[in-house]
Amino acid sequence: MQTLPDDHKKRMWLIGILIVLALIALYFVKGTWAKIAVGAMIALLLAAFGMEASKTDYDMGKLIETGSFAASKIERDAGGNLTPAGIDAFCNAKEKDYNCKDFKTQKEAQTVYDRCKTLGQNMDVYGLDGDKDGKVCEALPARVR
Repeated sequence: MQTLPDDHKKRMWLIGILIVLALIALYFVKGTWAKIAVGAMIALLLAAFGMEASKTDYDMGKLIETGSFAASKIERDAGGNLTPAGIDAFCNAKEKDYNCKDFKTQKEAQTVYDRCKTLGQNMDVYGLDGDKDGKVCEALPARVR
């Protein structure tokens, strides 16, 4: 399971299996509210499957704030990591406010921090490097589990 975050095909299979299990559960549940809850879960799983299939990801905070899917789209590669184009777009965005909790891993945070610094953007105003040692978000895991 450790390679799941880095493997698009495994994530697709997992979501597909969860959809099948939810469909089976829908057949067996008796109550109206239970059917509604399982139906909602199926709808969310189908949305997740569609987003995973199209390799699309959105910043939900930005989506709620702007109401625009285009403005909140995050560019990621097949492994789920920010792409160089996505990092550059982030670094050059007029409105951004990121903290360590917005990144999955320390490596991802460091990559974004270093790239933005190269582009002349001061990312340290967001407190990513609290102890000023050049290594940001040290409390984040090295890799997603």
